[in-house]
Amino acid sequence: MKFALQPVLFIACMLFGFTVQAADDAPRTTVETTAKAMTDRLLSDRELVQTQENYVEQLVDELLLPVVDHVYMAKRVLGKYWKRASMEQQKTFTSAFKEKVIRTYAGAFRAFDGQNILFEDSRLNKEGNQAIVKSEIQRVGATPIRVDYKLYLSKNRWQVYDVIIEGVSLTKSFRDQVSLSIEQDGLAQAISKLADEYKSAAPTVKLGARAWGPYLGSNLPGSGLAADIVTTAFARAGYQVELVFAPALRIEEDTSAGQLQGEIAAWQPEQPSATQIYSAPYLENTLVFIKRENDPFDYDSPAQLQQQLTDKAYRLGIFEGVDYGREFSRIAPLFQLQTLDYCSQLFREVAGKSLDLALVDSWMADIELSSKEHIANHLQIVPTPLASLGLRVSIARSADGAKTLIQAFNTGLERIKADGTYQSLLKKHNYPQ
Repeated sequence: MKFALQPVLFIACMLFGFTVQAADDAPRTTVETTAKAMTDRLLSDRELVQTQENYVEQLVDELLLPVVDHVYMAKRVLGKYWKRASMEQQKTFTSAFKEKVIRTYAGAFRAFDGQNILFEDSRLNKEGNQAIVKSEIQRVGATPIRVDYKLYLSKNRWQVYDVIIEGVSLTKSFRDQVSLSIEQDGLAQAISKLADEYKSAAPTVKLGARAWGPYLGSNLPGSGLAADIVTTAFARAGYQVELVFAPALRIEEDTSAGQLQGEIAAWQPEQPSATQIYSAPYLENTLVFIKRENDPFDYDSPAQLQQQLTDKAYRLGIFEGVDYGREFSRIAPLFQLQTLDYCSQLFREVAGKSLDLALVDSWMADIELSSKEHIANHLQIVPTPLASLGLRVSIARSADGAKTLIQAFNTGLERIKADGTYQSLLKKHNYPQ
C-alpha cells in the first residue's frame, strides 16, 4: 500500500536529487518485508510482548538488525573521532550504538496496535545506489508515527544507514549527543559513559572458548565460525554471549567455580556426562590424521590399524582436554599419545619430527596446509577420516537455568537455519559445503 505524497515532501525529495523508483522497488521491498515480519510477530507473540521484558527489543535484534548496517551508522555518528579511537573503543562504541538502534526501533514499534504500516514508493538518487523509503505506523485514535528509512546499495543488497522518526534523524541526533559528550569528557570517557548507558538488556551467557582457528579465535572475524553461529543463535533466543578465551584447564576450573556457564565448542561423550548438558550439534567436525609426506602410515579402519601398528612406536599428537569419541578410544592404545594446548602446534611438531602424527579437524587441516607453505610441503592428510563428531555448546549442570539455556540455544539455532542466516554465516566464513 502507499499513501499520497504531501507537496512539500515531494519538493524536498526532488531537491535532494531523489527520483521515483520504478517497477522493481527493491529498497521499499527490503523495509516493507522486514517491517511486516516484525508486525506479524508482534501480533502472533502478543502475550510475550506484554509479559516478557525486552521482548520487543529481542524481535528488533532478530528481524530488523539484519537489514541495518549499524556498524556503518556507528562510524558516521562518531565522525572524525572514529579514526582517533582505538580498535577496542571502536568495538565498544559500535556495541553501544547497536543497542541505541535496537531501543529506538523498539520504541517506534511498541506504538503498533494492529493497524497498517503504510509505505511510499522509494526515491532513488541519480546513481541508483541510495534510496529513501517513507512510511507511517497507523494507530487507532492517534496521530500516525512517521518513520523514514535511508538505504544504500552494497554488493546487490540494500541496507538501512539511517532511520528518521518524526523528522529526527537517528544518526544526526546521536552524533550531536556524542560530540557534546566528547567535548565535555574526552573521547575515552565519553565512549565509556555511552557503553554504560546503552548496555544490552539481554541476559548474558558466559562461555569459555579455546583458540582453534578457523572455528574460534579472538583475532578472527566474528571470533570465528563457531562463535558467530553460537552468538547469533543465542541472540535469536534473547541472550547475548560473552566469550572468554583460555586454555582447557582454565575453562574447566572456571566452569566448576561458576565463573563460566559452559564452553562454546565441545564434543559430546558417548556416555551421559554427570557435569555437562549438551546442545544440538551446530557443525560437524571430520577428524583426519596428518602425517609427514614420506611416512608409510595409512588408515582404513581400526582393525587395519591394529594389524599395521604392533609396537606403539607412533607418537600421536592430540588437543589437550578433549574427548575424541568412541572411534578414537578404540585406536588410542596403539599410539604414544602426546597432548598440546594449541592445534597449530600439532602441525609444526609433525613437520619438525617431534610427533609422527596429529589428529585434527579436516577443515582446519585444509586451511593450515594451504596457508603455511613451509609446513605444507612436508605434510599430507591421510584420506580416510577417523570419525565425524557434532560440535555443540556445553553448559554445566550446576549453572543456573542450565536446561533453559540449552533449550534457548537449540531454538535459536532452528530459527537461523530456517531463515537462511545459518547458511549466510557458513558462506561468510568460507566453510566448505
